[in-house]
Amino acid sequence: MESTTYTETVESVDVDETNKPVFVDRRQLLVWRIFHGTHFLLGGLCFIAGSCMYFTTVYGPYPKALVAGGWLFTIGSLFFLLADLQEWAHYLHSYWFCWFHREEYEISNSDVFRHTRSSPLGLWERSEVGINVFASVCGSICYLIGSIFFIPALSNYLIAGDWLFIVGSALIFLSQGWKVFRLSRMNPDDKTDHKFRFANILRDAPTFFADTFTGFGGVFYFVGTILFLPRFNLSDFDENRASILFVVGGCCFTLGGFFLQYIYYCSRHK
Repeated sequence: MESTTYTETVESVDVDETNKPVFVDRRQLLVWRIFHGTHFLLGGLCFIAGSCMYFTTVYGPYPKALVAGGWLFTIGSLFFLLADLQEWAHYLHSYWFCWFHREEYEISNSDVFRHTRSSPLGLWERSEVGINVFASVCGSICYLIGSIFFIPALSNYLIAGDWLFIVGSALIFLSQGWKVFRLSRMNPDDKTDHKFRFANILRDAPTFFADTFTGFGGVFYFVGTILFLPRFNLSDFDENRASILFVVGGCCFTLGGFFLQYIYYCSRHK
């Protein structure tokens, strides 16, 4: 689950006034923002609704609530995965194995990279963002498969689904923490300056909040899913406690989605 920061690299090819090939950032396109932002926000809302289905006061009188919960988590995870795949695809050209528009990519980012592409540091410098987003993709994949196992018809795999959800939550938390760390090292006044500074975070507070709330969502689902394991889920109180953490986690994801809408439609990120 990746929130977009417009101070990163760009994607398609165009030509500037000096007749040099440059990239055009497709993330600035309205269609790109609509698809990415909407998928992310819908994922958070589905997670809130799905989490509510696991309260004993809900599925007790309405057993079908567990079916609805499993499907809501599955649909929400699919939305998250679509958003992450869309973001990850944007960074594919930065990987060492991708030759697509490589020359234009290097020219457009000549003021950003400090090391040559052939050096290990240069390869890492160009691939770091893509690897970071790929971690989110892996987390969303774990969420999707785990959510499918939440559906009562697949109850034999419920424990496997719990562990996939735990792993997915950990990946999302780590990925979002990495994004916040990268944000703190992005100096808009000097793109070659990668020193950690809190001032860099303050300059892009909406992105910080989007990434932070998403990371907290991963934390709450990580803890909540552990508490759903049979070892800890021994009573209605235990189950409702875990469900509360699930709802809080879903709210955090949704808040991250709302900040993403603000970034896309209300702020002037370049």
